[in-house]
Amino acid sequence: MISFLKSAPFFLALFLTSCGKKEEPISDEPAQGADLVKEFSGDRAFAHVQALTDLGPRPPESDGYRKSLTYLEKELSALGWKTKRQDFKDETPIGPVNFTNLLARYTSGANVDWETSVPFVLGSHLDTKRYISITFLGANDSGSSTGVLVEMANVLPKNPTLAQQVELVFFDGEEAMLTNIDPKKDGLYGSRFYASELTKRKSQPQFGMVLDLVGDTNVPLLIGADSDDRLKRHAINAAMKLNLGNTTQVARYPIIDDHLPLITKANLKTLHLIGDFNRMPYWHTQDDTIANISPVALSNSGKLALQVITQLTKSH
Repeated sequence: MISFLKSAPFFLALFLTSCGKKEEPISDEPAQGADLVKEFSGDRAFAHVQALTDLGPRPPESDGYRKSLTYLEKELSALGWKTKRQDFKDETPIGPVNFTNLLARYTSGANVDWETSVPFVLGSHLDTKRYISITFLGANDSGSSTGVLVEMANVLPKNPTLAQQVELVFFDGEEAMLTNIDPKKDGLYGSRFYASELTKRKSQPQFGMVLDLVGDTNVPLLIGADSDDRLKRHAINAAMKLNLGNTTQVARYPIIDDHLPLITKANLKTLHLIGDFNRMPYWHTQDDTIANISPVALSNSGKLALQVITQLTKSH
């Protein structure tokens, strides 16, 4: 991902009172599955990040990426989720590349109807940036958000009705093959393909959420500037309820990431949550290792995402 300009903090309370649109108030009543927020474990999420980084670099088509898919399929299956590999080929600046997104649904039935949608899409990219000269493990980018999603898959089934309303997506090819992402030419391969295929379904989801770089307590968690306004308000409200207002900020400028195709191609109202990578000196270097990841940061971002989902369930 890359920002058009450096992100800057914005007072959350000020945002709540100065939004141009008048929105319905967010209920303070307990949301469906609200107790799930307390169940989220940063330690369990951290264990998944460690397991992924132990598999080595995860660029598209790599042995590490294939092993990561197998790891996720095994973990998700054990938690009662059914998975589907979404394979496709796309042209890149280095030639044609084979990509694989991984989709997961929780259902009581034997099969999943992948031609219809459930209300929520919750995504993270799984791939790491392609480097030849260094070993890039991507513990934060993208191990952290992937670990959070797997722990979400552990917690959500404690409320089966809520779990059945969520589709998990692990995107391939978020990272550019060259230096920087170009939304039309290089990077966002998996989310572009997923968004295109999403529009072909018989029904469409109502909301999306994309997490990235959420494992570092030394930087603020940013609420994407181009997120849907209603979802921004829910994220801000969730941060206040969870006493995370001091570590959560609204980004002032857009950031290029996997949420964009969901918004532009699938017309999906989407929330973007991302750590402020401008303040991460190890970002896109060989120093993006497990040493920079904290269970506390994983817990904060996971609980925030769960709180938003439960609030939306209550208000929708």
